[in-house]
Amino acid sequence: MIRFLAMGVLSLCTVASALAGSPTLHSGKYEGLMLAVTPGHQVEGFYAEAMGEGVSRRCTFYLQGKPEALTTWLDAAYPGSVAVAPDGVILMVEQGRQHPGCINVLMPEIATGLDLTQTASKKWIGLVTVSADKAYLLKAPGAKAAKRPYIVKDDVVGVLAFKDGWAQVEFINADERSFTGWISQDQYARLVAPKR
Repeated sequence: MIRFLAMGVLSLCTVASALAGSPTLHSGKYEGLMLAVTPGHQVEGFYAEAMGEGVSRRCTFYLQGKPEALTTWLDAAYPGSVAVAPDGVILMVEQGRQHPGCINVLMPEIATGLDLTQTASKKWIGLVTVSADKAYLLKAPGAKAAKRPYIVKDDVVGVLAFKDGWAQVEFINADERSFTGWISQDQYARLVAPKR
């Protein structure tokens, strides 16, 4: 009787672990990749890597879609995917080095799967690009901008919340310092993947 009870418990544990499913993606910084997991279980990302001193070479591109079927783009659009890895994510874009500047910076492994370690966990629900020349990070929607940090045109920031035409965003500077605040919808643009 005890043997059958033990076998039943082991079988139940096996079924429970199978039902738990595969690991899920989480928003955060993964070396040069900013990754946001949206409430609809899509991903939005921005990859940026620079190389060299003085005259630097730079590789940047956006990504958006289902993790297994992403669109990556800057000037042209290429398919890709992102998957969970033990200590981060694996980003695969077969034609990734064709994005402007990326052939000189991006490792060839991008074509078969580039392993990126998580450097910071975040609660981002999306990413936006700053469209205003200067956007102050306000303490609350509509608050005064006096002596507040600001972000500038083309900065990519993580979104913590959307509310009544405002976005609560987080900006991470080159020194890995984080700044949060609210910006209005006329100061940012949502990521929109082009049709491939």
